[in-house]
Amino acid sequence: MEIGSLYVTVQGSRICRVGERLLVRGRDDKIIEDVPFFRLQQVVCFGCVEISNAALLQLVRRGIDVVFMSLAGRFKCRLSNMNPNHVRCRQNQYEKVADGRFRLRMAGDMLRGKLLNAKSFLVRRNRPASEAISESIWKIATAIEMIESASDIDALMGIEGIAARDYFAAFRLLLKQDLGFNERNRRPPRDPVNAMLSFGYTLLYNMVLAAVEQAGLDAWLSNLHAVQDRRPSLALDLMEEFRALVVDTVVMRLVNLVRVRPVDFFDDPEKGTRMRAQTIALLVSELQARLRAKTADPVTQSLFPIKDLLLRQAYQYRAVINGEREFYRPVELK
Repeated sequence: MEIGSLYVTVQGSRICRVGERLLVRGRDDKIIEDVPFFRLQQVVCFGCVEISNAALLQLVRRGIDVVFMSLAGRFKCRLSNMNPNHVRCRQNQYEKVADGRFRLRMAGDMLRGKLLNAKSFLVRRNRPASEAISESIWKIATAIEMIESASDIDALMGIEGIAARDYFAAFRLLLKQDLGFNERNRRPPRDPVNAMLSFGYTLLYNMVLAAVEQAGLDAWLSNLHAVQDRRPSLALDLMEEFRALVVDTVVMRLVNLVRVRPVDFFDDPEKGTRMRAQTIALLVSELQARLRAKTADPVTQSLFPIKDLLLRQAYQYRAVINGEREFYRPVELK
């Protein structure tokens, strides 16, 4: 197993510590996972999963995040041993983000990364060319050009909102299976595609959040997204460039290869459309595989697994904060 995240989706399973290893046992007491602690960066538990006190303490002491989520993909809580170092870096971060010009430039770079990858995602799949999809691509390209002239964060968010609407209009046209997707919606998701997108974005967000904290940054101090209590918005900023690259790519593939069908989902009157247990396991497995795929680091152009680029981008942002780099370069889908 590579160093990374462990996702526990089997209901009724128990996580325990045996020496220097983390074990996951099913209801029948059979071992499902057996992983040495040094190979872990994060453990994500879905639904009804128990974890022993010994395992929990060892994970937190080693700085391994433990995330609890519902089976619907709703974030519940996260246990993390906060990084006590990098005080000077955080001081620099507070000063930089207080500078309106810096924040606007940084927010623009992050939004540009998101829209460039959204555009590339559509261009790759627009074969044979569709007039409607081509129009959406043109509109997103226009939105990218508008970023440079945006006068404030609100203007950038307006550009983002319009571009997102155009993107998902084209996304719908690229789906080769009718699962009721008409537009992006959430809280609750009202169709299978939105259920998978929301679930995937939540997983991605928690991985980026872990990277932000590992880099010694203040996760609550953002650029593009509004600063809010109880929301580590910097993780939202830094995940934007990875949405199409990771989650949208996986969801589109699962739908178009008919690896998911309507029977793999069910409707809850309060929680919207939900995935069945086997669908969650499939989506998690495919997301993990996608995160192992390699793409170019925007600074060095060397190839790295996407999961490693989550951390490298957090460190690149830190380098800009500390004055070691002038600009932030987002990862681009080639």
